[in-house]
Amino acid sequence: MGDDAIFYLDGDTVVPTLNAQGPWDSGVQHGGAVAGLLARAVEQVPTPVPMRVARFTLDMLRRVPVKPLTISTEVLRAGKRIQTVRADLHDDEVLVASAVAVSVRTGAGFDLAPYRQPEAPLPPPPDSSDRPIGLAPRAQIPDGFPHVVEFDRVAGGVSGGTPSKTWVRLSVPFLRGEETSPLVNLLAMSDFTSGMASFLPYDQYVSINPDLTIHVLRYPTSEHIGIDAETWVDADGIGQSRARLYDETGLCALSAASLFVETRSNY
Repeated sequence: MGDDAIFYLDGDTVVPTLNAQGPWDSGVQHGGAVAGLLARAVEQVPTPVPMRVARFTLDMLRRVPVKPLTISTEVLRAGKRIQTVRADLHDDEVLVASAVAVSVRTGAGFDLAPYRQPEAPLPPPPDSSDRPIGLAPRAQIPDGFPHVVEFDRVAGGVSGGTPSKTWVRLSVPFLRGEETSPLVNLLAMSDFTSGMASFLPYDQYVSINPDLTIHVLRYPTSEHIGIDAETWVDADGIGQSRARLYDETGLCALSAASLFVETRSNY
């Protein structure tokens, strides 16, 4: 229900709308929806000093249903330099997804100007392609999460592998009545790491990432997130995707995901 957000709150319960649905099963949530939901939960845990998330690891332990769910959090490591928080997503008593986030204190104020860092050139900017295209032809994608994301691929093509450079932007609020935070936006969009550089035909293969790890250099300052992705798949059906993630000013994160690959006829 509702086209104005991906989730809404009902007391202590988080309720997904149709926009949380993934492309492989109409009853299962998209990984980006789950990642953003648990990132939001981590952000709400107090820290003893100013901190931000430096690493976020998501494990999809079971299929996450499109139904009301609950979230719990636990501080695994408390400190003034580093804090580690676990956020769990529950379907009644069943744990369906879990994330661990490592946050690091901010404000050290180093002068890095004299030192050389690796180059990470920006992808071509949004709207620079004459033929922007999405993750796959829209007619092939069921209603759900990919339909509330704007795709602007500025290098590469659908099922073309690398190079694949695409700007994505969430077109609705993540949570109804709440401004989407930069971290939630980054984590929700980063799940597309597993699909943007795929070279397998969408109508013949299923490619699902059971995990996602994001190393966050800094929080993005733009709604657009650029994904410069690569994907590898071995003949036994195990693959891996990785990407550099950008905002409109430069590199902001690195992501990696494992892949389960299967033919549609056997899925």
